[in-house]
Amino acid sequence: MARMTPAELEQLKRDVSLVAVAQSQGHRLAKRGKDVVLCCPFHPDKTPSCVITPAKNLFHCFGCGAAGSVLDWVQKTERLTYPQTLIRLRDLAGSSGVPQT
Repeated sequence: MARMTPAELEQLKRDVSLVAVAQSQGHRLAKRGKDVVLCCPFHPDKTPSCVITPAKNLFHCFGCGAAGSVLDWVQKTERLTYPQTLIRLRDLAGSSGVPQT
């Protein structure tokens, strides 16, 4: 796999919608103002403590502290290595299965 420049990486993270990825993984999302909330996939969670901010394409869990970009989300939820995650994001950015931002 060719190396990515920081600019290419940032563009890739902008191109893949975190909300769309979470939805495609089967998470139940609820709109709360400008944000979206869901039960955190990284710890046992009975009430939604994870917030996705679509405008920034970032997430933060107020229960366990997990936070990051769509890259972090995909890497953690799909248990991928960093190079595998980049390939997965490229696939998502190029597919019609996951809406882009």
